[in-house]
Amino acid sequence: MVQPISLLMAHFNVEHSAQVSREALAAAQQTGQGHEVVQESVRRTQMVQAGAAAAEVRKVQRRDEDEQRERRRDEGRDSFSRSARSAGGEEEGREEKGTASGSFDFYA
Repeated sequence: MVQPISLLMAHFNVEHSAQVSREALAAAQQTGQGHEVVQESVRRTQMVQAGAAAAEVRKVQRRDEDEQRERRRDEGRDSFSRSARSAGGEEEGREEKGTASGSFDFYA
């Protein structure tokens, strides 16, 4: 079947305009999706930065707590060693007294 050239050109123009409008729509859709991706990326970055800042604060607090705990532990050791030295001095005095008198004190 032979079609006139004007009909073929009209058909071509319709197809071409439909393709161009689809491409424009696709480009607009990609641009919109691009904006959404950028917004999501910014949101994630802000969340990560906020989490990192909070983690840094927790890290500093944990370090301070560990230092305080270590100081208390050292103070406890010091007080225990002082009390052990003073108790040890008393035991030596008792032993000397016990051996001098001839009796023995047994400690468990």
